[in-house]
Amino acid sequence: MNKDNLTRIKFIMVSLLVVMGIVVFILNFRMTAQDPVTKVGVLLIGVSDDEGWNESHYNGLKTACEINKCIMCMRQSVPEEGPSVERAVAELVEEGCSVIFLTSYGYGGFADSVAGEYPDVAFYCISGDFSAKNCMSYFARMYQARYLAGIVAGAGSESGILGYVSAMAIPETVRSVNAYAMGARKANPSAKVLVKYTGSWDDKEAEEAATRELAAAGADVITFHEDKPYAIDLADEMGLYTTGYDYVSGGYSERLLTAAVFDWGMLYNRVLGDYLSGRANFSNDYWLGLKEGAVSLYPCSELVSEETKAFVSEEEKRIQSWRDVFSGEIRDNTGTVRCSENERISDDELFNSIDWYVEGVEIYE
Repeated sequence: MNKDNLTRIKFIMVSLLVVMGIVVFILNFRMTAQDPVTKVGVLLIGVSDDEGWNESHYNGLKTACEINKCIMCMRQSVPEEGPSVERAVAELVEEGCSVIFLTSYGYGGFADSVAGEYPDVAFYCISGDFSAKNCMSYFARMYQARYLAGIVAGAGSESGILGYVSAMAIPETVRSVNAYAMGARKANPSAKVLVKYTGSWDDKEAEEAATRELAAAGADVITFHEDKPYAIDLADEMGLYTTGYDYVSGGYSERLLTAAVFDWGMLYNRVLGDYLSGRANFSNDYWLGLKEGAVSLYPCSELVSEETKAFVSEEEKRIQSWRDVFSGEIRDNTGTVRCSENERISDDELFNSIDWYVEGVEIYE
C-alpha cells in the first residue's frame, strides 16, 4: 500500500469518527433537552363518574393535562381523614407526581402534614386551611354565580320561600347561601331562604329527607351544595322548581330554572399552566370568577321571563365591572350591619372565616 492510499484511509477513518461523534452528541442533546413528562396527582373524595363534584373535577383536570401534555394519576374515594390522605399522597409521589391537587375541603386539614413530608412536591388545595410554603389554595368564586341563580329563583318562586340543602356550615357554603339569598331578595325583597344542613357531602337519604322537610315548610324552589344532585333530583320529581349547582348532566325538566356551574377545565388549565411555566407564586392563591370564566350561569329555562334574564345580565355586568356581590351595605339576619355602603367584605373573610348569614336566611332545624 503506497503512502497516498494510507493517508486517504486515515482521512476517511477520522472523518467517520467525527461524524459518529456528532451523531452521538446530537442524540444525547435531544435526550437531555426533552423534559420528562410531568405527572399530576389528584385526590377525589368520591369516584370519577359520580355525575357530580368528583366527575367535574376529574374532567376538568383531565382536560388540563391533555392541553399541557401531562400524565394524570388519580386516587378515588379518599376519605377526609389523615391516614387515608397521607397514604394516597405517598402513593402518588412514589408514582412520580411532582404536583398534587387535593380536591375536597376536608383535605386542607392534612395539607401541612403531607406538604411538609414532601417539600419538593407542589400541592394545591380547595381550602385555605394550611400554612405550608409549597401549598397553594385554588377555587372559583361560585358565590357570584349563586347570586345570579338566586335572582332567578327569587323571581320564579310563588311562595317566596327557597329551600337550600347543604352539607355543613363552612365558609365555602355560608358565602354561597348568603349570595343566593342576596340575589333572591334583589328580585323579591320579602324572599327568604331556608337552609337545612345534612352534615355530609354525600348522603342521599339525608338530602332527600331535607328536601321533603323544606318543601313541607313552603319552599317551592330547591337548590343544594353537596357532591351529588340528590336534592334537586327529588325536587324535580315532586314538581318543584330547582336551581342546580356545580354542573348539569342532563335529564331535568324545564323546572330546572338555571344552575350555578363551574368550569374546572379553565381553572385547572390556568393553575397547571402557571406551574409548568414557572409562574406559580406560592404567596398568592387562585380564586377566579365570572370575569375569568371559572363560573357561570347555566342557560335559563323557558319558564324564566325575559325581564328576569335581562336583570340577571345587568347584575352580572355590575358585579364583574365595579361592585362585587359582597359590597355596599349588608346586614346579617339579626339586623347587624356587616358591611357599610362604601365597603367591600375582604376576600380573606369570605374565603376563610365568614360564619354569619345575611337578612332573609333561616337555618331550618
